[in-house]
Amino acid sequence: MTLAAISFLAAITVGLATSVNWQIQASTGQKETVRLHAAVLSGLSLVRASLYGDQQKQKFDTLLDGWNTLDMKIVNKLFAGDKVSITVRDMSGRIQVNRLVLSDEEKKKLQKDRLRGRREGGKKQGDPEKQQRELWKRFLLSGKFAVEGEDEAIALIDALSDWLDNDDLARDHGAETGYYQSLKNPYICRNGPLRYPEELLLVKGFSRKIVYGDKEHEGIIDYLTIYGQDGKININTALPLILQALAPGMNDEMAGQLVEFREEKDNLNALENPQWYRQAGDFPGDLVFDKEMITTVSSYFFLKITIENNGFQQTGEGFLYRDPKTREQDLLSWKEK
Repeated sequence: MTLAAISFLAAITVGLATSVNWQIQASTGQKETVRLHAAVLSGLSLVRASLYGDQQKQKFDTLLDGWNTLDMKIVNKLFAGDKVSITVRDMSGRIQVNRLVLSDEEKKKLQKDRLRGRREGGKKQGDPEKQQRELWKRFLLSGKFAVEGEDEAIALIDALSDWLDNDDLARDHGAETGYYQSLKNPYICRNGPLRYPEELLLVKGFSRKIVYGDKEHEGIIDYLTIYGQDGKININTALPLILQALAPGMNDEMAGQLVEFREEKDNLNALENPQWYRQAGDFPGDLVFDKEMITTVSSYFFLKITIENNGFQQTGEGFLYRDPKTREQDLLSWKEK
């Protein structure tokens, strides 16, 4: 009986010790999670301060700005031993998906502006939807994506336009709810703006190969944004492939000349004017970007902050809007994992 009692007490002791050990580990993990969460928010505040400071210093945005040139050695010292990783991407240098189709309000405003321009004898305003379709066509036919020829590019543009507009009238190569309802797993057409880039997979013709790419092709998703509705692309931060799609006749070499020019610190002041591209290297004088489609000001940014320490890691990411006039910032979305 004594041996049985001792064995029982030993088992209870081992079980209690194990339980206490688990609780200590859980407590340590919870403590570290709370601390890393606070560190991630500190990193977010640091990035927001950098974005605000750049806006105070100058009215235009470039890849030479503080938000893109943070000294990570100094940043890591501020976090007392934590390993910090910060990524900031300018979404204003990407193609605005939802600009492919104007809303009813935008169409009414455009019509009023055109009437006013005619009465005042001003310059004729371009067609934003036509401009965006041409931009998309050049983009899709760049040779970087799994798009086989102009016919497929036009079909993709028509299908996306039908997905975005608010009617049920299908374009020549597009699709509306009737098509989507006939699929094996039916669903309805959005008939409104994309809410997230991955929604492209629901649109007729937009396969995973086109959206995400494969071994031979890039994916279009890395060049697009659902934020912004003015259709303007910041040529100071746009990816080379998007620069190449801005005008007929553009090629890799010309886009490379623009990238080299904007990377030189001596050219910083020139980057305020959207026409700076005319000064870059041997850029052709007869090649012109549409003034209504380019800018040097950025409003939307993707932020990602990762903090690591002792095997624990916390990452926060989201999108931020920075008003170019009021300088106020709005965190559009934020999640941590």
